[in-house]
Amino acid sequence: MSDHDALLRAIGEHPEEDTPRLMYADWLEEQGESDRADFVRNQVELARCDSNDLSRYLRVRKNVYYLTTFVPRWKAELPQLEGIEWGDFNRGLIEEVRAASGAPLVRHAAAVFAVPGIHVLRFTRLNEGRGLSRRAELARLRALRLVGARAPAAELYRLLASPHLGSLRVLDLDGNGADDSIASRIADGLFPELAELWLGSNVIGDRGAIALANSPHVSRLRARDLRDNRVDGYAARAALRRRFGAALKL
Repeated sequence: MSDHDALLRAIGEHPEEDTPRLMYADWLEEQGESDRADFVRNQVELARCDSNDLSRYLRVRKNVYYLTTFVPRWKAELPQLEGIEWGDFNRGLIEEVRAASGAPLVRHAAAVFAVPGIHVLRFTRLNEGRGLSRRAELARLRALRLVGARAPAAELYRLLASPHLGSLRVLDLDGNGADDSIASRIADGLFPELAELWLGSNVIGDRGAIALANSPHVSRLRARDLRDNRVDGYAARAALRRRFGAALKL
């Protein structure tokens, strides 16, 4: 495996870490791509800066320069895939891909996940849940977002049954048809690393709420949203508040 391929693999396997990205910047500079290397380093440092850091203003100005001068060309170099839209650069690389539905991602998964840094997937709507769930590339994901996709529970169930989603930190199903069966599946420990769970505007009832409240697998959650569901029973609401405290949105 070449140094280039090894670096891209390290970025894909550890998207939250800065070191592989900075090593990639060093490699870019060695290849004569000093502007791209500086862009990666600057965005990494910008992400680290506190809001009151004196260097932040200069890094923001430099970032704007790169975003307006170079980024359009760099994005144009990415493969143009029907039904696929590339997100913005963050920490020097594109981290998010947006799919019009499940079908384009099933067709283009290999090309999409060949792009280093991709670990956030956003759907406009969902179909092909079963076919998508079989794609081993989903193991790269740290965040899955289906906001307002109106996906039915059966389609969500097929997707979330994937054996490749175990590294998710963020699951955002706001505005879909997630029901008690989906909440119970999440409570069963499908996503041991999950830190954010957004389930607002679904059809989850008391049974699903109690399953989440009693689950031993959701202790890492720091953001939980169950607003605008069907959790009406006093016992279910009380159990959620006891488990998750004031951070719960209900």
